[in-house]
Amino acid sequence: MIVLGAGVSGLTTAVTLAETGHAVQVLAASLPPDTTSNVAAAFWYPYRTRPSDRSTRWAVRSYAAFAELCDEPAAGVSMRRAFDCARTPLGRPWWADAVQGLERIRGTQGPDGFGHGWRFDAPVIDTRTYLPYLLDRLSAAGGRVELATIEDFTVLPTRETIINCCGLGARLLCDDRALHPIRGQLLHVENPGLEHVLLDEHDGGGIAYAVPRGDHVVLGGTATEHDDDLEPRPDDADTIAARCGALDPRLARAPRIRDVVGLRPGRHDVRLQREQVGEHTVIHNYGHGGAGVTLSWGCARDVLALLDAP
Repeated sequence: MIVLGAGVSGLTTAVTLAETGHAVQVLAASLPPDTTSNVAAAFWYPYRTRPSDRSTRWAVRSYAAFAELCDEPAAGVSMRRAFDCARTPLGRPWWADAVQGLERIRGTQGPDGFGHGWRFDAPVIDTRTYLPYLLDRLSAAGGRVELATIEDFTVLPTRETIINCCGLGARLLCDDRALHPIRGQLLHVENPGLEHVLLDEHDGGGIAYAVPRGDHVVLGGTATEHDDDLEPRPDDADTIAARCGALDPRLARAPRIRDVVGLRPGRHDVRLQREQVGEHTVIHNYGHGGAGVTLSWGCARDVLALLDAP
């Protein structure tokens, strides 16, 4: 079968299929380290995905998979304490049943000025290591990867089942007008000693997060709908540093390393379904918004179930 796309959704799906005995060929316009997934801060958090029973199921399965990968040194996955911070009380998050160690933030447990929210154990995925790890697992299971730009399903062999993990590329491939870019700009800074993931998306000023990855911290971010500009914007970088500095003042002063920009595949809901397109059997798996990593293993298992369904 053919998997289209080599971001985290495509590679996770390809690995899942290959390791369960399917012959898999991945075709992708870009390979790591040149995918949108490489740009992601990549910690477990269901950001900009629609709450639903299936989203919860995907998140639970993925969390469990990443927790297991923490014991695999080559994977680049570690478990860190995460603080989902707020200035006012928050209700229990819809994804609460997926995580370990969930506790309310009380009093001085959070950053100054953030006396509410939740803390939990969050897998942090270093994409510099993790995506090559997935490629290695795919190769070990007999999967193949090839650079190719596919603009129409008709150019592919009809005898092959197609798994569509093209992300934003599915907008043209499927003429899916619900799919649109969500521009995300991130800032990498030298790590001033941060050990925990810090997050604030509750004060109305956008999202702020800080994800430590060894010698540097990934700061985010922006989420601008219908914006496909890949050029970094200095004003955005300054805003990101200031908002993250509210969570930890050291972050606002940390020396900057680089600005990065990626385009999330935004959609009102993830498209994960089987469809007959002419003579091709296609299973779609795209539109994950800001939760591609967070839902990746759960979605891959559902692709497998659809593939094996009568």
